[in-house]
Amino acid sequence: MSRSFVCARPAACVVWLLVLASCTPPIRQFDLKDQPLSCEQANRYAHDTLKAMGYAIRTFTPAPAGGEGVVKGTLDERGSSKSATVVITCGSAGPTLDASEDGKLLGQIEFHRAFYLTFTGVVSQQQALAKMAKEQAALPPAQRKQQGFEVLITPAPGQAARVDFAADFAAAGVLPVRVVVHNRSERGYRLDPDEIVMARADGERVHPLSVTAVLERVQQGSKEAADGSPPIADLAALPQQLETKRFSATTIPRQGSAEGYLFYPLAPYKRARVLVTEVDSDESEGVVVEF
Repeated sequence: MSRSFVCARPAACVVWLLVLASCTPPIRQFDLKDQPLSCEQANRYAHDTLKAMGYAIRTFTPAPAGGEGVVKGTLDERGSSKSATVVITCGSAGPTLDASEDGKLLGQIEFHRAFYLTFTGVVSQQQALAKMAKEQAALPPAQRKQQGFEVLITPAPGQAARVDFAADFAAAGVLPVRVVVHNRSERGYRLDPDEIVMARADGERVHPLSVTAVLERVQQGSKEAADGSPPIADLAALPQQLETKRFSATTIPRQGSAEGYLFYPLAPYKRARVLVTEVDSDESEGVVVEF
């Protein structure tokens, strides 16, 4: 339905139209109902989207169920720096995102479009990978495209692990590393998580920290925060999160998988080495993952 009107005082109407335009928000909150995502997925994809756009993530506070979270990032471009903020709201009707470029009143549509397109691309890619993995898992072992023993090791520096842990590990001098193991063979393997060794740039080999050592570093980092900011971690929730999500598998049966996190002192690492032993033959083999 459309509506028209006649203005007897054109000048006044111009002013009125300008007022209406100035009241229009420069960027709309876009709804994710067409993409049925969980709150955890919305948090993770919002972080990954801003990172994919080239922004360095400075702040990441995941939204809890029924609450709000925020992702902030900065981008250095052509000698200047700009920042952006994404507010994540996990309401009863599903998650919504509100993305904007900081300090910019006009011209937000371009940023909003770029964020939305990148976001949908990130979601589509993850959904396609999940679908492919599900289809492969449903096939008989001999028909699967990927065979053998596969180890994926992915450092999660900065704010990347905030979806899974109530801690700012970077501020505590801790590097979370995600470990995923797929055994697509017909043989069983065993390994020792404490022997998954990271090699620093200077060649020194580093073993993972214990849960106790991680907690001590986080607690110390929280005590040393001298700017009056809130504690960098919810220390009541963190111990259980560390125990639950820590990579602790010691045996990977045939056609089995395992995943979780290990934690190392924060440093630049070049590679990781995993020692795996075939159960039947007791023969060991080193798997090297380059970064």
